[in-house]
Amino acid sequence: MKIVICQRPSSGSRYAKWVRELMPDCQLFLVTERGSRAAEANEGYCAPVLVDRYYSDEFEQALSSIASSGCDRLIANSEDDVERVAAIRSKYSIPGMKFPLARGFRDKYSMKSLFSAASLPDSDFALVSCGKDLREFVDRHGPSVLKPRDGAGAFGVHIMNTVGDADMLLQDRSIREEIDGHKLIVEEYLPGDVYHADVLLHNRTPVFTSVSRYIHKPCAFREENYGSVMLDNASPKRLEIIDLVGRFAQALPENSGVHVLHFEFIDDVSGNARCGEVAARVGGGLIKQSIQSAYGFDISEQFVRLELGLPVSVVPTVDDAMKTGWLVRTGGNRLHAPSDSSEWLLDIWDSEQPNDPTDAADFVGGAIVRGNNERERAHMLELVEGKNTRGER
Repeated sequence: MKIVICQRPSSGSRYAKWVRELMPDCQLFLVTERGSRAAEANEGYCAPVLVDRYYSDEFEQALSSIASSGCDRLIANSEDDVERVAAIRSKYSIPGMKFPLARGFRDKYSMKSLFSAASLPDSDFALVSCGKDLREFVDRHGPSVLKPRDGAGAFGVHIMNTVGDADMLLQDRSIREEIDGHKLIVEEYLPGDVYHADVLLHNRTPVFTSVSRYIHKPCAFREENYGSVMLDNASPKRLEIIDLVGRFAQALPENSGVHVLHFEFIDDVSGNARCGEVAARVGGGLIKQSIQSAYGFDISEQFVRLELGLPVSVVPTVDDAMKTGWLVRTGGNRLHAPSDSSEWLLDIWDSEQPNDPTDAADFVGGAIVRGNNERERAHMLELVEGKNTRGER
């Protein structure tokens, strides 16, 4: 069997090691950037195919040269790789998620069709083709969100409360150029809590679902830190979201090649969860580490098993007392270890450097906590960031 892994340069996950242990006799290639953390982490387990610039045409040329001679599996987990790797699968008939479906997980406008196919509740939206479209949408819906069709990490998200706010945005030349290029969509702003569900799928059936609530809205990463707490097992919101995830999974095409989801939900004014966004990758921040601390397995490693057609080894549920929360320092207070926190503070670090984040993935500190219930976990995160002085970013 010939397997190719595409791994973003900054990732330290040992994908090649996992594959080699699962399939010791396979031909294994790793496409990544020369001198990168990914190359170092997987050295000795695979044949490296190193490019000078990962996010360039050079990557696609290198990947095509390997895939064109035959390939049984093509594994990628980065947001930036989902679509372009799927295009290579489609071109060379490689098993796994193909381009049309991958486009729905990357393009926020196409994504809406995935929600409608599953008859899931969504927010009203429109593709913005001109300034008039934007003004009319805000005038009709009130508070609204303008965001890139291909964005991630809350990058480039703008909240508008009035038509006047829309007019202010339209004074920005770069915004006007993106509108002219049909690169932006506008959605109604939902005021409620924001949640994420992190899911492993086998044959369109969730085999693991972890549901968490963000402690601040992700779009507030410039002013606040970014993180979440796992919901308790009996939480009605957790059960509501698990049901929505199951309906979404069942509506996917047969043999879709989708094995992992990072799903965002937002409460509307009535307190009902509506679909926000969904990605076919493992969640960012410290989600992976938080899941491993609570459930005892690496979600990325289990994703690899599913990609290879192998059974997973997961714990679907744990007691509430094992559940965790996580926080990364983006635009909020510096992080510190409170006194008497040794029993519940699992990990903490902070660079002590100022931070001016460009997106929610741009962080300079992090912490993981364990608490008996959702409220306790949220309070622990408040303690981790609550005694520092604002202004030192």
